[in-house]
Amino acid sequence: STGKDDEQSIWGRTRLPVPMFSKNDFSLWSILKQCIGKELSKITMPVVFNEPLSFLQRISENMEYSYLLEEADKAKDPVDRMELVTAFAVSGLASNLERLSKPFNPLLGETFELVRDDIGFRIVCEQVSHHPPVSAFHADSPHFKLHGSVYPKLKFWGK
Repeated sequence: STGKDDEQSIWGRTRLPVPMFSKNDFSLWSILKQCIGKELSKITMPVVFNEPLSFLQRISENMEYSYLLEEADKAKDPVDRMELVTAFAVSGLASNLERLSKPFNPLLGETFELVRDDIGFRIVCEQVSHHPPVSAFHADSPHFKLHGSVYPKLKFWGK
Protein backbone atom coordinates (compact mmCIF):
# COMPACT_ATOMS: atom_id res chain seq x y z
CA SER A 1 0.00 0.00 0.00
CA THR A 2 1.23 3.47 -0.72
CA GLY A 3 0.27 6.76 0.77
CA LYS A 4 0.62 10.20 -0.71
CA ASP A 5 1.83 13.03 1.49
CA ASP A 6 -0.47 15.89 0.46
CA GLU A 7 1.96 18.63 1.48
CA GLN A 8 4.95 17.36 -0.47
CA SER A 9 3.38 15.08 -3.12
CA ILE A 10 5.79 12.26 -2.28
CA TRP A 11 4.60 8.68 -2.63
CA GLY A 12 5.76 6.27 0.03
CA ARG A 13 4.97 2.83 1.27
CA THR A 14 2.85 2.70 4.43
CA ARG A 15 3.01 -1.09 4.83
CA LEU A 16 4.71 -4.09 3.28
CA PRO A 17 2.95 -5.92 0.45
CA VAL A 18 3.20 -9.20 2.38
CA PRO A 19 2.79 -9.60 6.17
CA MET A 20 5.96 -10.25 8.19
CA PHE A 21 6.58 -13.73 9.59
CA SER A 22 6.01 -14.12 13.29
CA LYS A 23 9.30 -14.03 15.17
CA ASN A 24 7.60 -16.03 17.93
CA ASP A 25 8.11 -19.18 15.82
CA PHE A 26 11.89 -18.95 16.32
CA SER A 27 13.95 -19.31 19.48
CA LEU A 28 16.31 -16.36 19.52
CA TRP A 29 18.04 -17.72 22.63
CA SER A 30 19.02 -20.99 20.92
CA ILE A 31 20.48 -19.00 18.01
CA LEU A 32 22.36 -16.55 20.26
CA LYS A 33 23.95 -19.34 22.36
CA GLN A 34 25.75 -20.55 19.22
CA CYS A 35 27.03 -17.02 18.46
CA ILE A 36 28.99 -16.17 21.61
CA GLY A 37 32.43 -14.82 20.70
CA LYS A 38 31.68 -14.52 16.98
CA GLU A 39 31.82 -11.33 14.93
CA LEU A 40 28.24 -10.16 14.34
CA SER A 41 28.75 -9.64 10.59
CA LYS A 42 29.56 -13.36 10.23
CA ILE A 43 26.57 -14.71 12.16
CA THR A 44 23.89 -16.34 10.04
CA MET A 45 20.40 -15.51 11.25
CA PRO A 46 17.06 -16.67 9.87
CA VAL A 47 15.81 -14.17 7.28
CA VAL A 48 12.74 -13.52 9.43
CA PHE A 49 14.94 -11.44 11.76
CA ASN A 50 15.87 -9.00 8.98
CA GLU A 51 14.13 -5.75 8.23
CA PRO A 52 13.05 -5.67 4.55
CA LEU A 53 15.60 -3.07 3.47
CA SER A 54 19.32 -2.76 2.86
CA PHE A 55 21.79 -1.18 5.28
CA LEU A 56 22.41 1.45 2.57
CA GLN A 57 18.77 2.50 2.78
CA ARG A 58 19.14 2.69 6.56
CA ILE A 59 22.11 5.06 6.12
CA SER A 60 19.97 7.37 4.00
CA GLU A 61 17.43 7.60 6.82
CA ASN A 62 20.00 9.64 8.74
CA MET A 63 19.08 12.50 6.42
CA GLU A 64 15.53 12.67 7.79
CA TYR A 65 16.36 15.84 9.72
CA SER A 66 18.56 17.43 7.03
CA TYR A 67 16.70 20.71 7.52
CA LEU A 68 18.88 21.14 10.64
CA LEU A 69 21.94 21.42 8.37
CA GLU A 70 20.13 23.97 6.21
CA GLU A 71 19.34 26.00 9.32
CA ALA A 72 22.98 25.71 10.45
CA ASP A 73 24.09 27.07 7.08
CA LYS A 74 21.81 30.08 7.50
CA ALA A 75 22.68 30.72 11.17
CA LYS A 76 24.86 33.77 11.84
CA ASP A 77 25.90 32.83 15.39
CA PRO A 78 28.58 30.09 15.49
CA VAL A 79 27.13 28.66 18.72
CA ASP A 80 23.73 28.30 17.05
CA ARG A 81 25.42 26.60 14.10
CA MET A 82 27.19 24.16 16.40
CA GLU A 83 23.94 23.37 18.23
CA LEU A 84 22.13 22.67 14.95
CA VAL A 85 24.92 20.46 13.58
CA THR A 86 25.06 18.56 16.88
CA ALA A 87 21.28 18.09 16.82
CA PHE A 88 21.57 16.71 13.28
CA ALA A 89 24.39 14.35 14.31
CA VAL A 90 22.24 12.68 16.98
CA SER A 91 18.94 12.91 15.06
CA GLY A 92 19.73 9.73 13.13
CA LEU A 93 19.17 7.77 16.32
CA ALA A 94 15.49 8.77 16.34
CA SER A 95 14.62 6.42 13.48
CA ASN A 96 16.03 3.43 15.40
CA LEU A 97 13.97 3.93 18.54
CA GLU A 98 11.50 1.08 17.99
CA ARG A 99 13.44 -1.06 15.54
CA LEU A 100 14.06 -4.65 16.54
CA SER A 101 15.34 -6.03 13.22
CA LYS A 102 18.57 -5.50 11.37
CA PRO A 103 18.67 -4.51 7.69
CA PHE A 104 20.12 -6.83 5.06
CA ASN A 105 23.87 -6.60 4.47
CA PRO A 106 24.53 -4.90 1.12
CA LEU A 107 26.42 -6.71 -1.63
CA LEU A 108 29.83 -5.41 -2.67
CA GLY A 109 29.26 -2.63 -5.21
CA GLU A 110 25.58 -2.24 -4.30
CA THR A 111 24.40 1.37 -4.42
CA PHE A 112 21.39 3.27 -3.15
CA GLU A 113 20.45 6.79 -4.23
CA LEU A 114 17.76 8.94 -2.66
CA VAL A 115 16.83 12.26 -4.28
CA ARG A 116 14.45 14.51 -2.36
CA ASP A 117 13.75 17.44 -4.66
CA ASP A 118 11.01 18.55 -2.25
CA ILE A 119 13.56 19.03 0.53
CA GLY A 120 16.50 19.84 -1.72
CA PHE A 121 19.07 17.11 -1.09
CA ARG A 122 20.34 13.84 -2.50
CA ILE A 123 22.36 11.03 -0.99
CA VAL A 124 24.29 8.26 -2.72
CA CYS A 125 25.48 5.24 -0.72
CA GLU A 126 27.72 2.38 -1.86
CA GLN A 127 29.05 -0.81 -0.30
CA VAL A 128 32.78 -0.36 -0.98
CA SER A 129 34.18 -3.38 0.91
CA HIS A 130 32.70 -6.71 1.93
CA HIS A 131 35.39 -8.03 4.33
CA PRO A 132 35.53 -5.91 6.40
CA PRO A 133 32.11 -4.41 5.64
CA VAL A 134 32.43 -0.72 4.75
CA SER A 135 29.66 1.51 3.38
CA ALA A 136 30.41 4.98 1.99
CA PHE A 137 27.98 7.84 1.46
CA HIS A 138 27.84 11.34 0.01
CA ALA A 139 24.95 13.75 0.54
CA ASP A 140 24.64 17.25 -0.82
CA SER A 141 22.27 20.15 -1.15
CA PRO A 142 22.65 23.86 -1.89
CA HIS A 143 23.34 24.31 1.86
CA PHE A 144 25.70 21.46 2.75
CA LYS A 145 27.91 18.59 1.64
CA LEU A 146 28.23 15.56 3.88
CA HIS A 147 30.28 12.45 3.25
CA GLY A 148 31.64 9.60 5.27
CA SER A 149 31.87 5.87 5.71
CA VAL A 150 30.37 3.36 8.09
CA TYR A 151 32.71 0.61 9.23
CA PRO A 152 30.85 -1.46 11.84
CA LYS A 153 32.96 -3.74 13.98
CA LEU A 154 30.74 -5.64 16.35
CA LYS A 155 31.09 -8.82 18.40
CA PHE A 156 28.60 -10.65 20.54
CA TRP A 157 30.22 -11.70 23.82
CA GLY A 158 27.08 -12.97 25.57
CA LYS A 159 27.68 -10.83 28.67
